[in-house]
Amino acid sequence: MISAHKVKRNGGRFVILVVTLMGSFGCRPTVEPAVQESFAALAAEVRTGSTDRIVVTQVRVADADLVLLSDLQELVYLSIQESQITDQGMRHLAGLKKLEHLHLRGGQVGDAGIEYLLELENLRNLNLPQCQLTDAGIQRLRLLPTLELLRIGSPHLTDSSLEQIAAMPRLRFLHLIDVPVTDAGLAHLSGFTQLESLYLDGAQITDSGIEKLMQQLPKVHIHLNQQHPDNHPSDHTH
Repeated sequence: MISAHKVKRNGGRFVILVVTLMGSFGCRPTVEPAVQESFAALAAEVRTGSTDRIVVTQVRVADADLVLLSDLQELVYLSIQESQITDQGMRHLAGLKKLEHLHLRGGQVGDAGIEYLLELENLRNLNLPQCQLTDAGIQRLRLLPTLELLRIGSPHLTDSSLEQIAAMPRLRFLHLIDVPVTDAGLAHLSGFTQLESLYLDGAQITDSGIEKLMQQLPKVHIHLNQQHPDNHPSDHTH
C-alpha cells in the first residue's frame, strides 16, 4: 500500500487531498496517518498566522485527530466534511476561543457535545446537518450569545425545539434538515421577527401551516424542500 497526501492552499482555504494506492493483497485501506499528518500541517499554518481557516473535505476525521487543533487560539473557521466525531471529541474544540464558524458533517454529536461549544463565545455559525441533538441540546444553545446561523439535522428534535430557537437572542438564519416539526412547531416562530431566512427540508408541515407563517413573517425568506412555497413573495430572488 502506498499512501500520500498533499495540502493545497486555495483562496485562503486549505483542502486536504489524499491518494491511496492499494495492492491486491486483501489489505484494508486506512487513512489515519494521512489525517494526522495533514492536520499537523494545517494546524502549523494557523499557528504561524498564515491562515485562520481549516477546511477538510477528503478524509474522515475522528475524535483523536482534533487533539492537534485544541490549542489553535487564532482559528476562526473550521469545516470538516466527513466527520466521525463524537461527544468526547468535541472537548478538543472548547479552547478555540475565536472560532466563529463550525461545520461538522456526519458524526455522532449529541447534547453532551454541545456543552463544550458553550465555551465558544464568538461562535456565529453552527452547521451540524447530521447530529443527534434533542430539544435539551437546543435549549443549551440559547446560551451562545453570538449565534446568528443554525443549520441542524436530527431525528430527535420535536416542535418544542422551535420554541427554544425562537428565544435565541441573535439568530437570523435557520435551516432544519429532516427534523420532524409540524405546524404546531411553526407556531413558535410567529413572533420571531428578527428571523431573515428559514429553510425546512423533510419537515411534517402542511400548506396551511406554512401559509400562516408567511402571513405572520412576511419578510422572511422561506424555502420548503428546496423550493419557494406557493404564494411566496416575488421579491425573494434566491
